[in-house]
Amino acid sequence: MWFVRDVPGIACAVSTWLLVLSGAGLLLVEQLWPAQDAAYGWAHGALSHLLAFLALAAHLRTMLTDPGALPEGSESSLGVTPRCPQCGAVPQPLAHHCFVCGRCIRRADHHCPWVNNCVGEDNRKYFVLFTLYTALAALHVLLLLAVPALRAYAQGLWDPHAPPRPRAPRVFLFFVALEGFLFATLMFAVQMHSICTDQSRRGSGGTTCSSVWMNLKDVLGHPASLAWMSPFVSPEPQRASGHHDVV
Repeated sequence: MWFVRDVPGIACAVSTWLLVLSGAGLLLVEQLWPAQDAAYGWAHGALSHLLAFLALAAHLRTMLTDPGALPEGSESSLGVTPRCPQCGAVPQPLAHHCFVCGRCIRRADHHCPWVNNCVGEDNRKYFVLFTLYTALAALHVLLLLAVPALRAYAQGLWDPHAPPRPRAPRVFLFFVALEGFLFATLMFAVQMHSICTDQSRRGSGGTTCSSVWMNLKDVLGHPASLAWMSPFVSPEPQRASGHHDVV
């Protein structure tokens, strides 16, 4: 089990779960249960909870998966080599030391406090899926809040002279969904751009692999399939690595 014992990171990760769960609950209570159409309520309730479930599953796997930590104090077969002064790992290309995790991480992208872990070679798929499903879940909530209001306005049922007085839970739900959508969409776009434009991966022949399709498969798994969209399917590991608890 990989778990980073960082108090601020744990607080951020717990906050993420609370926001997602509270948003899903408020959507049911404030928007779907009061609806007179049972089919509408069941369909959108199932979709919203499916997206929230997938987002939280991807979050959990990102948080609890070794991102690609190099073995601590590993010995080199070539004799004395430079080592990381913090963890004693033999440096590798594109590996960086994370001072929060206390380890050198292969292909480290960044340390994300919201998942309380580094995003590296071995958990990047899960982080991409976390941002994707969070953005979709938040967009779904925003549409459910906006479409009825726009329909009422189009039908002349909305008095433009009367000041809007939305219920406090709906205001909270709107801002949670808006913040989640903006944050997750931005992070997903950054991750996809980084993956698709990555020129540093090496093919089997030692040449630079510049294919977008190959870059995606390196992160999401070989071969391309619907398993790319599942946070429960692990991508094919790129290389063997030591797995250690983080203290």
